[in-house]
Amino acid sequence: MIYLDSCALVKYYLREDGSRAVQAKLQEESKHQSGIFMSVVGYAEMMAIFARRWREKLLQDKQREVLQDQFQDDWLFHIDHVELTVVVLGFIPDLVKRYPLKGSDAIHLASALWLRDAVRLGKRLEPARGSLTFATSDKQLARAAEYEQLEVFDPEDTP
Repeated sequence: MIYLDSCALVKYYLREDGSRAVQAKLQEESKHQSGIFMSVVGYAEMMAIFARRWREKLLQDKQREVLQDQFQDDWLFHIDHVELTVVVLGFIPDLVKRYPLKGSDAIHLASALWLRDAVRLGKRLEPARGSLTFATSDKQLARAAEYEQLEVFDPEDTP
């Protein structure tokens, strides 16, 4: 089972350092049907990334539309959403006290910790199976996740 933040997932759609690693990891997770997860905040982040790249003239209109459509299809049919609940928000005060995280990064880490704990407690989360891997290319967020004893996958560190 894998939890992705937007800086990791964007590599699936745009050619960047680590794109092949993310594509391989997601294919592996899909094959094992263990679950691909992301916070609902990731939806806004992904749409903002595509729009920013378009405004910066790194994407043409048609490319942006195709990427948004691909992502929306994946969002609806292949990515399981972690809702921004009071329980998830409850992790945030301690996380931002311990680590220098941006707000959205704190949400992603809190969401992954909630997911890990929910699976450990035997909550029925389909299709969650196996151990949780936290995917990010943000070094600060990766360090915080490691301190929280999550297995971290940084696609940029993968050969």
